[in-house]
Amino acid sequence: MKTLLGLAGLFLVALFVVTTFIPYPTARQQAIEAGFDAETIDQNFQYAFERRISFWISTSSEFALLVFLALSGVARRWADWLLVRCKQNRYVAALGLGLAYLLLHEILYLPIGIWRWCHSCEWGMSNLTFASWLREHYVALGVTLVGQAVLVVGFYAILARFPRSWWLWGAVGASGLGVAYAFLSPIFIDPLFNTFTPLAETEFRRHELRVRALIVSARMPVGDILVVDASRQSNHSNAYFTGFGSSRRIVLYDTLLRKHTDAEIESILAHELGHWRHDHIVNGILLATLAAIFGLCVLDRLLRAAVGREPWGIKSLSDPAGLYLVLLIAYFGSWIEMPIQNFVSRHFERQADQTSLELAGQPEAFISGERVLAATNKSNVTPTPWNVWLFSSHPTTVERIRMAKEWREAKKPPP
Repeated sequence: MKTLLGLAGLFLVALFVVTTFIPYPTARQQAIEAGFDAETIDQNFQYAFERRISFWISTSSEFALLVFLALSGVARRWADWLLVRCKQNRYVAALGLGLAYLLLHEILYLPIGIWRWCHSCEWGMSNLTFASWLREHYVALGVTLVGQAVLVVGFYAILARFPRSWWLWGAVGASGLGVAYAFLSPIFIDPLFNTFTPLAETEFRRHELRVRALIVSARMPVGDILVVDASRQSNHSNAYFTGFGSSRRIVLYDTLLRKHTDAEIESILAHELGHWRHDHIVNGILLATLAAIFGLCVLDRLLRAAVGREPWGIKSLSDPAGLYLVLLIAYFGSWIEMPIQNFVSRHFERQADQTSLELAGQPEAFISGERVLAATNKSNVTPTPWNVWLFSSHPTTVERIRMAKEWREAKKPPP
């Protein structure tokens, strides 16, 4: 097992080197052909490079912490100590172990998080004071704490109740939680961080008629078009589709509405309508359920193999001492899942881009909007193919611009 973990560590080091330091000169020429100047390309690359370094520092810290907790025997000792004091209640013991992990993780992450806030301020990307950033960080941590508590209790309850088929019931439960989160997040969680106002009630109300006309032409039952006060936090520009069932809504950043032309806003909104038209949230949950069935089957095999063996010290599947091993396996699983999940996400985004071009019918606005978004958000417009494969949830800016140009050429009447 130690050999496998050593190989996994070397694999992460190799990924760090490959995705951070190996260049791809072709990407620069493609970005220039897409309309980006050398200064923007270099600035955005440097910003992305520095953020990537902090990501890998955080990743290596989390890996080291999980390896220590899973292999050092502390899980068994802490579990026994908690079980004695909570009268053998495995759920309370598991929650205690989960809380200990979150606290240790926070100790490791907080300096990195502060550095990332300072870095964003240096580059003019953050508008938060340190006190505001700290408040939002701990509100997010509180939300995470509640969510993780539900997951831990649910996980061990299913393990105890269905020891043979728990992986199937676990996947069903995860799917249910995914639906609940998608429905509740825009109603209860997102408002903890921002204010959401109907478009017609904001300073940008002049866009209301154009927006409604686009929705009518799309023949889609869109209810809420909301504006979020994103400028309070940063200068990022974006829009997104969120919610499930009756809580579905499209959200536009106020920065987007300030920095983009009317035609660009219409094109970006049409992209979000594409997510709505193709039911991407529903399809994403269904695909995640299938992935959960497979992943939990693998976890079941690995946990059974670890019972009664050192250094894990696990007495049964539902022994809370196995929590850190579960987290370590999930950590590796996330790396295996990441390129697959991002492949699916890029497919969804291409579908939404195609819908944007069809609904708005403004390829020039689509192209200029992509350029403005990349410049505003300091997006790396020269990513390597291996970075795209592993990390990118969206097609590259250059790819999206190329697609719009090809769509424009295909729509030209024959000479």
